Amino acid sequence: MTYQSLLIMLLCAMLPVWLFAGAGDWLCHRRSSIERSSGPAESTLHLILYLLIAVPLVLALFMEIDAMLLAFMTICVLAHTAVSLWDTSVAQPRRHISPLEQHIHSYLEMLPLFALALVCVLHWDSLMNPTWGLSLRLQPLPALWTWGVTIALIPGLLMIVEELVRCLRASEGFT
Repeated sequence: MTYQSLLIMLLCAMLPVWLFAGAGDWLCHRRSSIERSSGPAESTLHLILYLLIAVPLVLALFMEIDAMLLAFMTICVLAHTAVSLWDTSVAQPRRHISPLEQHIHSYLEMLPLFALALVCVLHWDSLMNPTWGLSLRLQPLPALWTWGVTIALIPGLLMIVEELVRCLRASEGFT
């Protein structure tokens, strides 16, 4: 496979599946009335989980992928895994997590790991001959790709913020 075909697989297959899984998870949270059970505590973790993936993704669109960015991405994916476990630990005793939601979580948890592995394959030379410094891409991705992906991240962020606001409004003392 060529670099371009792997990049297309990453941005046109894996990213949309992750985004749709996030939308499905948000729907599951609405259906289970998260605002009346685990509330802002769980919803805040969802925002953290989203940012742990979205921030390195946006950086990778605009920055040269070197050892420093790969290390940051790895830390974010590992933190995402840890926060996912924390999220489930917060939610499980407070609300029912349906089999469908559990299945959706498997996508949300594993796709970032697979995406990181694919980015490492695409930038293997950065792992074998590491350079440590952040810089803008020397050869930028096409604007349609960078801005398209960045804009595609907005609905997910809006869903999470809506959920957090709903949970805050329903929590005691916030009206």
